This record gives sequence, structure tokens and C-alpha cells, in this order.
Amino acid sequence: MCEIFPEVTTCCFLVSLRLGMLFISVFCIMTGVTSLCILEQTNNVSFDNIKNITDISKPDEVLSRISNLITSGITTMSYLFMFSGLLLFFASISDDEGLAQGFVWLTFLAVVIGYVLVAVIAVECTLQSKCLLSKMDWLSGATLLVLAVGYLCLWLYFITVANSYVVLGG
Repeated sequence: MCEIFPEVTTCCFLVSLRLGMLFISVFCIMTGVTSLCILEQTNNVSFDNIKNITDISKPDEVLSRISNLITSGITTMSYLFMFSGLLLFFASISDDEGLAQGFVWLTFLAVVIGYVLVAVIAVECTLQSKCLLSKMDWLSGATLLVLAVGYLCLWLYFITVANSYVVLGG
């Protein structure tokens, strides 16, 4: 059990924790699938492009391949969301607190990766003329990064809901 997160008694002040976990699990799976689809459509991600980050050996190569690092980070985060969503789905159906705790930690890892990616995207767009948000003007890009931070904060609330289910014993 993790006691660094606050406890809540209902999800979104409306539904029970267990029903809220069921909704969160479906939303989590949809988030992972949607972000993978968007990434494939916009950046034409393939296994060969992602495999290119494994042979980075010098610090100078990091900046030139930072877009590959960002796409692999988003891909990893999407897979974490899908897997943790499945864990939470089975936890809410079978009333298993261990699976819910697995969701808490995997989703927390995905959120931490997300915050790091937001910072890396901001650095990339500051240092290079071609970045993930280069097709947008600066205000739209900055707004998108702020919305991404807010979205990750929403996931911290969802983690709190699942953790409260574990702490309060269902």
C-alpha cells in the first residue's frame, strides 16, 4: 500500500470507487490505443526508427536523435497505459487489491515518463527549429504542453482513486 497519495471515498464525487475504477480502466486503455494511433499517423513511427536509439554512444548524438527518443517515450507510455488499464479492469471485476496496486505503480511510472517527455519536448522546441510541435505556432504549442501537464495531473487523481480502493479495502 502506498500512503503518499491522499485518500478519497468516491470517484469524482459521484460514483463508488469500484465503479470509478472500471471507468478509469476503460479510459486508460483508450488513452494508450489512441496515443499509439496518433503517433503512427503523425510521425510514421516504425520499429526501425525506434531501434535507432539503442546505438547512441556519444552525448552529441542525443540532440540529433531526440525526436526518436520522444517517440519511443510516448510509445512506452502508451503501452504502460494499456497494460495498467487491463490490470485495473481485472482488479475492479475480481476485487483484487494486488492488481489495483499494480495499476497504481505502472500508471505512476507512465505519468513520470510523461512529465519528463513534456520537459524534453519543450527543450527540443527551444533548441531546434524542427521539433514535434514545429507545425504549430508558439502559442498553440505552449498551450498543448500546458494541457499535457494538466492531463497528467488528472492521471494522478485517477491513481489516487485506485490507491484509495486498496487502502480502504474496497
